[in-house]
Amino acid sequence: MKRLRPLALFLILLLSFEILASSWNPVYGSSNNTDTLDKAKVYFEWMGHTYWRNKTGSPVFRTTSVDYKTGLFTVENVELDFIDTSKEYSFRSVQGMNSKSPHISYTILKSGITEKIISYDSRKESIAFLAERSVPGEVIDGVYPDAGMYIVKRSSDNEFLIYSLLTNKLIHKTKQWPLENRNSFMISGLNGNYFDPAPALGAIYFDPPIYFDTKTSSYKTNPGEYPYEIKADGTVVKLHSYRKNRSEDYVYKKKLSGSTIFKESKAGDIVKHELIINGKILTLHEANFKRSSYSNAVAQISPKGETLVLYLSFFENKRRVMDKVEYRIYDTKTGVLIRSILVNSVGLPSSIDYKINWIANTDHIIQSGMLNPATYRTIDPEVKTPWNYGNVVDAYFTPYYTFSLSGYLSTNDPIPVSFKGNYMQYSGQGTFRISNLTTYSPVGELMTLLGGTILEENGKITVANQEKSYVLDSKKQIRWKGQTFYPLREVLTALGLKLVDKKSELASDNWREFEIIE
Repeated sequence: MKRLRPLALFLILLLSFEILASSWNPVYGSSNNTDTLDKAKVYFEWMGHTYWRNKTGSPVFRTTSVDYKTGLFTVENVELDFIDTSKEYSFRSVQGMNSKSPHISYTILKSGITEKIISYDSRKESIAFLAERSVPGEVIDGVYPDAGMYIVKRSSDNEFLIYSLLTNKLIHKTKQWPLENRNSFMISGLNGNYFDPAPALGAIYFDPPIYFDTKTSSYKTNPGEYPYEIKADGTVVKLHSYRKNRSEDYVYKKKLSGSTIFKESKAGDIVKHELIINGKILTLHEANFKRSSYSNAVAQISPKGETLVLYLSFFENKRRVMDKVEYRIYDTKTGVLIRSILVNSVGLPSSIDYKINWIANTDHIIQSGMLNPATYRTIDPEVKTPWNYGNVVDAYFTPYYTFSLSGYLSTNDPIPVSFKGNYMQYSGQGTFRISNLTTYSPVGELMTLLGGTILEENGKITVANQEKSYVLDSKKQIRWKGQTFYPLREVLTALGLKLVDKKSELASDNWREFEIIE
């Protein structure tokens, strides 16, 4: 275990300093450093010395890295010697987005009334103390790495103080809680903003309260107030709405992937959602609120703009059809409807209806609470995987990836599978579980591990090992990115092999490693 030696106390008061750590210390699985792994999923955890998963007896910063080529993992502990364990202390996670430098982890260390913002850089293997506060009546409300700020709430006058993470200087004050732009894009007063152009993802902005002016039939802010983005140096940039004077009518355009432009407009009682592809207009949906029966749409666009989702609620005789709600998912490059997903809805639509979560910055893996909060699904092909099952570390800790998940069906850690001491080598998606916990393996890589053969002929796939062969059931196959996946245990049983599993005390309770035996 690495140790961080305590320095003189006056150094803590400096704006920032680093305590260098020693070399990598593998504990389980692959012994490679994270930076040398082409494909790794990395978990960071700040652990108190009494936390049940921490067996070291000291407060530590733990790095767990999962090698996506095999599913094996390493664990590294860095001892935090500067913490006085004779006093009560706690670690608090930060609230803000951290997409620009995900290899740096942040926490708020609290002891008594003292709060310290601390970071650990996994590449430099160093700790930095970014801020320290011990002001009665003030508490660090959140840390926002992408914006380069942290926010302090002053309870006496309900004021929010915004500080720079880089200089630790006060750069702005507001009487209303500043907001972080976390949405890639969503046209709706719910779960989105109405700015054109929108603030960057992770940016901090201020949006004053509005009221409806009956004289002008428009939404207004109080005199002298307007929405603005707060920059890292404290300057403000006024934000403009695509709704002129915040009226009900508007035209909004947004450039997506390739040559595609998304357009949404409202003129009177008619709302249109359109894609403009190479100059050609394709109307995806049109609602006419004057009609007694119509459908209303809310648009949401994936992080890279490759997919557009319309959430549709239906009305008959001016009343909403309570059990009829659906998502329509479109490919923005072609305008083709990929699929429609019916949503089981009861009562009035809520924010959980509208909002689709795009997982791990992908354009093809989604989650919605109305579909099942414990399930992820890929858009094409439609494969459902569990939200958190079998990961080395429970999903309460958000990991980061050293690669893109655009070619993967599951965000869960790949399952290690071994045979005669050798592990299956994954070129892409590894062995994974679907939502009913059936385990699927890539057939080609499985047969390479076994030393068997695979034959695809006349639409049938036959696998063979030694003197036994098996024809894969086409209904149970999952095809993805040139690979075929099939229930692992079923293939092995047909070939006369057995599957046993092993646990690890360093992993979560439902993590398993599989071994194939004859």
